[in-house]
Amino acid sequence: MKKRILAVILTAAMLLTGCADVNLGEYYDALQAAVGSGEYVKFEDMQYERPQLAAVQQALDAAVEASRTEDTDKILEAVYAFYDEYDWYFTCYSLADIHYCRDLTDLYWEEEYAYCVENSAQVDAALEELNYALADSPKREELEDEFFGQGFFDSYDGENLWDEAFTALMTQEAQLENRYYELLEQAPEYGYDPEAYYDAWADDAAQLLAELVKVRKEIAAFWGYDNYAEYAGDVSYYRDYSVAEMQAYLKEIRTQLVPLYRELDGSDVWDAYYGYCTEAQTFDYVRKAAGNMGGTVEEAFDLMERAGLYDIEYGENKYGSSFEVYLTYYWEPFVFMNPGLIEYDKLTLAHEFGHFCCDYVSYGSYAGVDVLEVFSQGMEYLSLCYGEDTESLTKVKMADSLCTYVEQAAFASFELALYELPEEKLTAEDIYALYEETVLGYGFGGSNFDRREFVDISHFFTEPLYIISYVVSNDAAMQLYQLEQERAGAGLDRFEENLDTEESYFLAFVQAAGLESPFAAGRLEKVRATFEEVLQ
Repeated sequence: MKKRILAVILTAAMLLTGCADVNLGEYYDALQAAVGSGEYVKFEDMQYERPQLAAVQQALDAAVEASRTEDTDKILEAVYAFYDEYDWYFTCYSLADIHYCRDLTDLYWEEEYAYCVENSAQVDAALEELNYALADSPKREELEDEFFGQGFFDSYDGENLWDEAFTALMTQEAQLENRYYELLEQAPEYGYDPEAYYDAWADDAAQLLAELVKVRKEIAAFWGYDNYAEYAGDVSYYRDYSVAEMQAYLKEIRTQLVPLYRELDGSDVWDAYYGYCTEAQTFDYVRKAAGNMGGTVEEAFDLMERAGLYDIEYGENKYGSSFEVYLTYYWEPFVFMNPGLIEYDKLTLAHEFGHFCCDYVSYGSYAGVDVLEVFSQGMEYLSLCYGEDTESLTKVKMADSLCTYVEQAAFASFELALYELPEEKLTAEDIYALYEETVLGYGFGGSNFDRREFVDISHFFTEPLYIISYVVSNDAAMQLYQLEQERAGAGLDRFEENLDTEESYFLAFVQAAGLESPFAAGRLEKVRATFEEVLQ
């Protein structure tokens, strides 16, 4: 949550200075000194203990009680103690996630991860309760002036709507999301019989998605929204573009890029995509690219390597995806990846390393989701300009980027329509039909098409309405590549200049960074021209 940033800042400040009376400017100086000293915690030395809700509640009660006093130091000391418990909870949550994803058959980590997920809503509710208490504090004005910033508590005036009913809805959503991972774990190997694969679990997954949609509609209605997509845009992703703008953009992608996308079918560009590549070769590719970029990027890679803040080894029981997460308690990012042992793994690692760089520079970025994806996808493009032997990989990336525009646009269109379905249409069969109708219009099809294949896309289940972020952020990231083609170093400079951005809103970020809006007239024509230049 955006409002959580002070938890990170103030907790880190307390740990650095050892006292409650902290000036945030001094905090940044102290933090930079600590990071610059070369001190770090190796991932293998990070400890996990199941975080206790009782400890969170105890710290909350003490902070709420302190908020009623006239003693600013006492208030801050109690707030720091609460944030310490808050950060410990979510760091342990992330550690449990990493360990569980390393081996989905490990029952201990499955149980720990499920515990952390299902109780996270209660911990976030505690943070909301604390902020409401601080908004009513007799020291509110001083707290805003000296620590939180003017207007921080404005959104906490009035009644706290995050009550037991809302917490119950959030917990129900978390439980259903956990159920998806259970189904995924139980699914058979895809192998050479995809029909049997989907027969085994797709109906259960599709019905689960229907249940998730129903709960999420209730969540949106609780906050006064008629449309879940609008709720997600405002509350989850801080989007400064409307659902109508998204729909118009997705329609234009169908017009501008789908014909070119269809030409990729059967193209030999995919031969390089699937070329064999070891984990070591993947790691070395990103290491050399980071070294050639130098500066902050090279520093971030050095930390990742020295502290072992990555897991890119192939594993049969590993979660079949990649992600980056910030371990707040230790002030360090971590990259997870289950490689396919193919050439494209190089770009997957570059993607997650882009997130790593952003978190490294900002000590755990709280920029908007769409903004953050610019840095991950931007690192993919930049690696093509600074890596070695990238000619074939550049074609692979451009082909994949074209697929990102079209396929993610198709998925985003499907998801927007899904949340518009009336309740009586939220059945597995109706969802299959909607998916098929939507994606065929974006050029999907062929002998391998199965209208149940969306069950493999975890975002639909665990990060609703997120997918459009890949499309718009890919456009901004691609502009870094285009800048590099115009002048060496121009794209990298723009990347590094903005790594520490605090901007929540995508279009505001794009404007401030001197980039063009993806929605601007003629922008997709420029995108198409770059694809045609590289691919044809």
